[in-house]
Amino acid sequence: MLIFILLIVTISFSADVDTKLYEDGQKESYYQEIQNQISADEKGKKKTVEILKEERLYLQRVRSAASQDIQIDKYDLESLSNKSLTLDNYYSAVNFAALLHVKQNENRKILNTINSKSLFLKQAITNIIEEEKPKLFSYQLQYAYYKLQEKNIEAKIKLLQAHEQEIKKMLFSTLGLIECDKIGSIDEKLKLNDKDINVLSSQKVALQINLEKALIEDSTKVEQTQKKLDSAETQYQELINKKVVYKIEQSLCMLKEKKNKPFFQKISEIEFNIDEITLEHRFVHKEELNILREIAKGVFGTTKLFFGSTLHEIKGIFTQIQSYFVSAIFVFNEQPISLISLIKAIVLVIFGFFAGIFYKRWIARISRKWPDMSQMSIRLASNIGYYMIVTISFVIAIGSLGIDMTSISMIAGALSIGIGFGLQTVVSNFIAGVILMFERTIRIGDMIEISDKLRGRVTDMRIRSTTIKTFDNIDIVIPNSSFIQNNVINWTLEDPSRRLHIPFGVAYGTDVDYVKQIIINELKESKLTYINDDSTKEPEIWMIGMNNSRLDFELLVWVEWDSKLRPNSLKSDFLILIYNSLNKYGIEIPFPQLDLHVKHKSNKVLEIGAKE
Repeated sequence: MLIFILLIVTISFSADVDTKLYEDGQKESYYQEIQNQISADEKGKKKTVEILKEERLYLQRVRSAASQDIQIDKYDLESLSNKSLTLDNYYSAVNFAALLHVKQNENRKILNTINSKSLFLKQAITNIIEEEKPKLFSYQLQYAYYKLQEKNIEAKIKLLQAHEQEIKKMLFSTLGLIECDKIGSIDEKLKLNDKDINVLSSQKVALQINLEKALIEDSTKVEQTQKKLDSAETQYQELINKKVVYKIEQSLCMLKEKKNKPFFQKISEIEFNIDEITLEHRFVHKEELNILREIAKGVFGTTKLFFGSTLHEIKGIFTQIQSYFVSAIFVFNEQPISLISLIKAIVLVIFGFFAGIFYKRWIARISRKWPDMSQMSIRLASNIGYYMIVTISFVIAIGSLGIDMTSISMIAGALSIGIGFGLQTVVSNFIAGVILMFERTIRIGDMIEISDKLRGRVTDMRIRSTTIKTFDNIDIVIPNSSFIQNNVINWTLEDPSRRLHIPFGVAYGTDVDYVKQIIINELKESKLTYINDDSTKEPEIWMIGMNNSRLDFELLVWVEWDSKLRPNSLKSDFLILIYNSLNKYGIEIPFPQLDLHVKHKSNKVLEIGAKE
């Protein structure tokens, strides 16, 4: 319901754009009606003075924009039709066409800005709120003014494009009429201009130094020096601009004479010089170069134009890339580090990692030839060699950067103190891993027990952690420090055999020797696997206690380590054997019993108790 009410309110407050303000052919009569309405609102005091003032202002702007006659400055095309066409005249046409293109770009930027404004106003009109309704007509006039401006700018852009194409057509057709007899004088002018540029560059540097001194000394010459520097900069820009113009005129003669390679070399030089010019002239000169390329396309053909420009562009790109790679990107310990040296160091480190991996594979391949070699020794040699190779490659990479290792060692020493506190656990695990690898108290393949619920086979040992595969086929990663700080049972450290204790009980009155005899005989006749070929590890039965309801015994039997993969199952097998044997020979297996004896008192005592 609330959404429905809001929807109705929104619709009631919305308004339509008055398109008659900028689309109708009879706009002036409509403008007069608006003028009369504004005057009537003023007399009736229906709107505030500020709103009426805005409406009059925008109505005046709308009338002006609607009646505006769009015109542009045009180039005298007849000056290009003369039989004797000078370089100055031809270049002036190129320059004018470039200016037209720059003006088009400027007008497009203005058009985009106006489009965003008109879009905002349209949304403000169509979604106007109640408080803004008195300003609705002001918004309408403002929106109409922007729409008329858009039309005028679009019309101006079309005129600029059309005239630019006219000039270009004349430039294409009159290229052969250029008089290049005085090209030598241009060369001389260019040399003199370069000398002036060098002199002025030296003056600029001297003025910059004087300005820095004046700023430091807080001298009164700061303003005077700054004016001289600004004047020198203006003169420098003028000389650079002349240099570009001279080179463009030279390239025009090269186009006329169809000199492909010299033309593109000259274009590359001009592009380099253009980067030194201020933005105001830079855009114009870049458009001049684009016009020259269009003319060159007609003179040399598309293929030669592509390969000629591409080769020079590629050379320029390679030169820039080379300078970028060689130049210093940062300074470390007063040693400049370039991108190429940094890449070389990274490659060396990566090579070290791959060399370490290759070394580990090589060790694994060699170990297959000696199957008797312990897995722990193989892993130890593999890991130590790997980390040594990586460390050496890292040191070589740092040395290739030209960095003094003594400073690195000092920094590493300072950092190690802080890192030591933050990485105590990691460091302790690392040291524990090294100790385990050298002591060999735990090896790959050993069966270990850390707690009642955590036991299994060691499948992998690393510097930081050790992997154990439990009897339930679960891989558990344990930090190495746990093996150093806690008690660990290694079932296979030296002797691979283990004695199992299997408890059982029989009833009181049973012959103890008879129980021992039948259990031992049944064990020997069974198919259970245990050690029976060692006189020191014969199965035994011990009587360990006399409980409330039974005699307690233990069967002690030795088993090999590979049988301990499932110790609980083994114990179960022996218990089943004992149970079946006792039942077979009719020996009672007791269960806990409680005898209750009730004593009765004499009648005399009961009577005395009753009298009381």
